Amino acid sequence: MAADANAGTALTFGAGITAHHTRDEMLAAARTVEAAGFDVLNVADHLGNPSPFAVLAAAAAVTERVRLRSYVLNVYFWNSALLAREVATLDALSAGRFELGLGAGHMKREHDDAGLPFPPLVERVAELERVVVDVRRRLADSAYSPAPVQTPVPLSIGAWSDGSMRVAARHAEILSLTGMVQIKGKPPGTFDLSPVPEVDRRLERLRATLERERPAELPQPVLDCLLQRVVVDTDPEESAAALVAEYGDSYTVETVLESPFLLLAATPEDAVDELLRRQKRWGISSWCTHTASIPAFAEVVAAYRARVGAQR
Repeated sequence: MAADANAGTALTFGAGITAHHTRDEMLAAARTVEAAGFDVLNVADHLGNPSPFAVLAAAAAVTERVRLRSYVLNVYFWNSALLAREVATLDALSAGRFELGLGAGHMKREHDDAGLPFPPLVERVAELERVVVDVRRRLADSAYSPAPVQTPVPLSIGAWSDGSMRVAARHAEILSLTGMVQIKGKPPGTFDLSPVPEVDRRLERLRATLERERPAELPQPVLDCLLQRVVVDTDPEESAAALVAEYGDSYTVETVLESPFLLLAATPEDAVDELLRRQKRWGISSWCTHTASIPAFAEVVAAYRARVGAQR
């Protein structure tokens, strides 16, 4: 897959609502995400946050168009037989709008709290692939009950390690780039965002993996990126300086501004230009963000829709 293979592909946008915990907040957020023109509504899977399938089922009841994605489930929290049942049920409840996002897990303290193993990454990745294969096998069975609406239910793999990317290359319709690396010498779960040279290296390895391991019958995966922060209508250098002060001395204004995992722009239109530049460089056509950045990102979505509409 060339770096600009998705350069002509329409951008899609996702918003996470995991930060909301009350019924009224969650339902209002789901309605807001759909009304603002987002393509995907995301819910994470962390202890201390609401149950992803319950929240997505509630969101399905108050929306009609927006896709619903787990972003992403921790594979060690789920038995594959029970997970297949949850996937099929939610896909039916949403009239075929669910997308299964799954990852190898990265928060050791949550595994400890739940009394679950936290083996080395290579073992977690192997478990990820085992569950992916078993869930898809079950849902592909014409006799499976309850039956999902979609065949197959789209699969998103949250990945940044080479191992997780290989699993995604072999199976996933969507590859969600996390961009996070464990800081050496720090407790497990202490992360930095990868700098641009590392992004280039990892995505180059991903392209080689896709050429080598992607089944011929599968189209190229959509590359999705999680934006940790979106800020518009503010001088981007000022926004970057504020983030450097917040994140620490491993960042500079320049590295913050160029990171594909942050989006800082003076205007929503400038933000669209930046996303299109990143799409051309890295092939990323899907962009998601956290709850706190939804208002700013909604302005970017509106600017992109207006530009695309004007070009037609």
